Amino acid sequence: MSGLTRVLPIILVVLVLSACTEPAPPTLSLERAADIGDMDQIKRHIYWKSPLDQPNAAGDPPLHVAARAGRVAIARELALHGASVDAMNTSGETPLQMALANGRTQVAQMLVDQGARLEPQSMLIELARSGRLDRDVLNFLLSAGASLDRPDTAGDAPLHVAIASGQLSATRRLIAAGANVNQPDGKGRLPLQIARESAPGRDARFIISTLEQMGARAGSNP
Repeated sequence: MSGLTRVLPIILVVLVLSACTEPAPPTLSLERAADIGDMDQIKRHIYWKSPLDQPNAAGDPPLHVAARAGRVAIARELALHGASVDAMNTSGETPLQMALANGRTQVAQMLVDQGARLEPQSMLIELARSGRLDRDVLNFLLSAGASLDRPDTAGDAPLHVAIASGQLSATRRLIAAGANVNQPDGKGRLPLQIARESAPGRDARFIISTLEQMGARAGSNP
């Protein structure tokens, strides 16, 4: 038996095994797989070179979808295989912002570990303004270096922003965490003054009563 004759069966076996181990093409969209946490479909998309940063009809790339749904393993798999951890959706949000706005701190930590940019103070102020600030997210941002009473460039601390935006739950959460209820804003107004003058919406009176109960002053005198 010639050397070629002996080698041919081995080559055939290798080819057959390779064909058997190649995954089938995906049967779900990448967006759907990211949303429901289907790792098999995610790996198929990665193998078949699907574009990992392609936004869906709502303008969200797959990593944003996984971040919103709290799919830690899916988000990690996407990030490890080239999905941008700092890409913005059509609303200007990064996957990290999406994760924190939806209370997904485990995804947020994974994204930071993978190099996502985090500005904890500006994120705290942004979430105070939108009211999407749960306890775990607040603790995450404080652990990352945010400060309850540090003002932004306009002189507004997170509590001022939450009050002026009419965000009752964020106001209460910040106060419970230790925010100063008598710190003036950039215009010299105290939190209770802000609440009485400009807190919008039906929760304004509850914001005012919360501040009063916590010892907030109406003026500069103790």
